[in-house]
Amino acid sequence: MISNAITIFRTLLTIPLFALLAFGGGAYGWWPLALFLGAGLLDMVDGKVARARNETSAFGAMIDLIGDRLLTFAAVLGLIVGGVITWPLDVAAGIVLIARDLVVASLNEALPGKLGPRVGPAEKVKIIAAFSALTLLIAPTMFAQQQILGLIALWMAAVLTVSTVVGYWLAALKEFAKG
Repeated sequence: MISNAITIFRTLLTIPLFALLAFGGGAYGWWPLALFLGAGLLDMVDGKVARARNETSAFGAMIDLIGDRLLTFAAVLGLIVGGVITWPLDVAAGIVLIARDLVVASLNEALPGKLGPRVGPAEKVKIIAAFSALTLLIAPTMFAQQQILGLIALWMAAVLTVSTVVGYWLAALKEFAKG
């Protein structure tokens, strides 16, 4: 299946992305950004290809989610290890993005299909904020306020993440109460 091959390829891009961010020391210029944006673009492409070719499957959905989570994980952890995100509260904001994936995946595993729509309006804004934050933080510096704007967007994403996780958790508690 072509769509699954695209998903696996984009997931593999997280390995050099993490390595360049964590250990490249900025020496690789635009390459980490190209990998990050390329993986993000392929994330949009793989789903469209799967639907157009009637290749949708539970396996494809699973590896798509894994690819999404690994992209966030590689970017955030690479920026932390590489010293771009250093202030402890900024590190915490990045970890919130990673931890959210574990919480939501666990709740969805425990209560499959019972937590409502996966991507509501707040979730869409959170995704845009997170993608913008990571793009600004990964890109070589082009303007003076770039790092600050990236961190502001990271915090916006973290706050929205907490609010959406609370929503998932409240929905899960209702389902758990039903028995």
